Amino acid sequence: MMLGKHIKPNQTITVKKSGTNKDIINALHKYMPYAIMQSKKRASMFKGKDNKETARNIWSFLKHNIRYIEDSQHFQDIKLPDRLIKERKGDCKSFSMFTGSILYNLGIPYKFAYTSYTDSKIPQHVYVQLDDGTIIDAVWRKFNDEKPYTYKYLKR
Repeated sequence: MMLGKHIKPNQTITVKKSGTNKDIINALHKYMPYAIMQSKKRASMFKGKDNKETARNIWSFLKHNIRYIEDSQHFQDIKLPDRLIKERKGDCKSFSMFTGSILYNLGIPYKFAYTSYTDSKIPQHVYVQLDDGTIIDAVWRKFNDEKPYTYKYLKR
């Protein structure tokens, strides 16, 4: 797949100011093919002896090398992997896009986990969960663990 003329390697995808949660989720999935292309060369760096070790390698890289910064409520950005690494900061959407793209290139099945922590069913956070249940959420304090949620949706 060739990068479209409207997508640049170091681009940040900005979801429109009045965008809904659904717009954010759609953008994350729409631009994954670009993230997958960008991560192709670096994916092997994260390969462990098994899927769990690979997941830990990705979690550890993000946790210790990329600073988590939450987006404002007015602008929601998703950084493609090259941009995330260049800027060394991003939010859960960018962390998840990076994680998913690495896993895809290594042939490891996963889903995006969309969670809510209130009575609202509208997701407030996204991270990655392997098909075997391993959690990769570098925003959270511990590998293979997740913040207790009210609602959780998995989407491939």
